[in-house]
Amino acid sequence: MESELIVTFMLSLSLLLVIVSAVRHYTRNFIIPGVTILMFLGAILAAAPIIGFEVDEFYNFIEALPEIILLVIIPILIFESGRKLKIGQIKKEAIPIGFFAIIGVILTIIIIGFAVNGVFQIPFIDALLFGAILAATDPVAVGVIFKKFPIPHKLNIIIEGESLFNDATGVISFNVIRGIIFSGVAFSLLDASISFIWSMVGAIALGTAIGWVGGKVLDKWKADEYVDFTFSLGLAISGYIVADHFLHVSGVVTTLFTALLLINNHKEISTGVRKLFHKYWDELGFVTNGILFFLIGIPLLAVGTAESIGFPLILIIVAPFAIMMMSRAVVVYGGSTFLRIFRVKIPVKWQNVLTLGGIRGGMTVALVLSLSAEYEFKNLFISLIIPLIAINLLVNPILLNQYLKKSKIT
Repeated sequence: MESELIVTFMLSLSLLLVIVSAVRHYTRNFIIPGVTILMFLGAILAAAPIIGFEVDEFYNFIEALPEIILLVIIPILIFESGRKLKIGQIKKEAIPIGFFAIIGVILTIIIIGFAVNGVFQIPFIDALLFGAILAATDPVAVGVIFKKFPIPHKLNIIIEGESLFNDATGVISFNVIRGIIFSGVAFSLLDASISFIWSMVGAIALGTAIGWVGGKVLDKWKADEYVDFTFSLGLAISGYIVADHFLHVSGVVTTLFTALLLINNHKEISTGVRKLFHKYWDELGFVTNGILFFLIGIPLLAVGTAESIGFPLILIIVAPFAIMMMSRAVVVYGGSTFLRIFRVKIPVKWQNVLTLGGIRGGMTVALVLSLSAEYEFKNLFISLIIPLIAINLLVNPILLNQYLKKSKIT
């Protein structure tokens, strides 16, 4: 029986790699990103299981999705994105990145919390949990669109930096609010602030240490591209797990700073000598992104129906998307006005791109699926978020693509 499962799994994985490659090849010039198409293919597979899987096995697989996404896929994607950034670039845009990634996420949680509390009549603390799940943006799909247009370098740094750091803020906020709900302890701003600061500062220190030591080790070894790549992959995943499961600090921030410091301190990588190292990470990022969005599609049709959770279907589909876009617009346009105090000017065209680029993805799905089965609002949250992700990944790239064509941002 176990051998049959292994054979089925390996065959499924092989076919998935073929599908990812085919979608990448045939969608290079599509307006809709290939990752969006992969997501819908995942939904089709969930609706019509093939090659020996039963429906029950799909539901069992869905329960394991959060662990797969959080412990394997997210660390790889964070490192893959983080290696492209330079510490100097982050410092230059620290004020807008810090605002959108920290204050912006907290504002998003509050705005969504109030709106969801009013529309769906659930307790405010639970509505805040929903906001924390939905707060962080995902750079993957929007990055596909950006490759087709000459996006200003500064705007690109702000978007990438925000999307990398706001994952950490969103996850930390999610864990704090979830702890309040399930522990029954009254909310304490002091305790929440201490938890947030420890999670962020501890992660920066851990990631900096891992990346610095890793860079020095690779310099001492005078390693080739193969060793550089496998060594960095091991650091990315292990650092995330140590941070998240043992030290209870942000695994996302740990992995990001591991990437920044490793690339900065390993001279041959930082000077571009190790071109194959970056090609290996490009390939791994491509495959991992494809697998991630295919997995995101699997729960699309495995959610409760509108009738079973007591809300009209139109409300389930329209309201969350409208609330999410409203919160994004408030944070971007309001935040850009506020940042003028610090002499940071973000052009209106850039603000429009930041608003349309607020796409949600893998982290959001992983967080909502990780909620305890006993949590009374889990089915409602899943039924609201999974369709929202599908609409977000379909509508926003099209709107963003059209806007970038017409606005001619340079």
